[in-house]
Amino acid sequence: MTTTNPESIPRSEALSEAQTQARAKLVWLRPGKKKVIAVGGLKGGVGKSTMSVFVALVYAVHYGLRVLLVDADPLSQTAYDWHRLAKKKGDPLPFDIETWPHARVGQRVLDDTDGYDVVVIDCGGESSDIFGSAVAVCDQVLFVTSPRKAEMRRIKGSLDGALSAARDRIAEIDAYVVFTRVKNARGSHNEAARDLVRGAGYDLLGSEVPDLVDYEDAMETCPKDLGHYLNLVETLEVAA
Repeated sequence: MTTTNPESIPRSEALSEAQTQARAKLVWLRPGKKKVIAVGGLKGGVGKSTMSVFVALVYAVHYGLRVLLVDADPLSQTAYDWHRLAKKKGDPLPFDIETWPHARVGQRVLDDTDGYDVVVIDCGGESSDIFGSAVAVCDQVLFVTSPRKAEMRRIKGSLDGALSAARDRIAEIDAYVVFTRVKNARGSHNEAARDLVRGAGYDLLGSEVPDLVDYEDAMETCPKDLGHYLNLVETLEVAA
């Protein structure tokens, strides 16, 4: 299914002053260049699709860029459902979407995404082949997890295994672990989880997403508040 139409995304002359100022901080942005971000994770239920939608939203709304979200999750297709339902309600998301849930997703991104400034790939958590294919063509990886004991017990082995398909490129790209669903009341527990990630030799993104129901309830609509995801993307841009 093809739903992309880069011409529908505002060009530079339609930018607001705030978007123009925000764009000026993107050191990678130049004609003919696109940024590809792969979003993956250890398991389901940690907010990978929510992360993918909001990251795409930040680049489309805050920066005024032409954005494509690729739903490559072979099971849930949550991102595509979000896009479809929001459009049905008359509150469409301001970016395009493709459903490419297969191990050729990386090649499709190379071949079929001309005209976009940013491509976000929601890889899901079920297929190392899909994740490896996406990482093979991306500039940045966001590995989404929560600071729960169940996820932290084998963090190094899980991350090593998930990234093994891209080991030839891992030194060339920016790969970050990102914590979501963080309960701020569990300060010492969260810090222990952060130490485990750092101890495993992975970079932990300094910006985290708290356990707020608002983000989950945003599905089927176009969120008007970018919330913590704006800070997350800004942190990602500085870290790059």
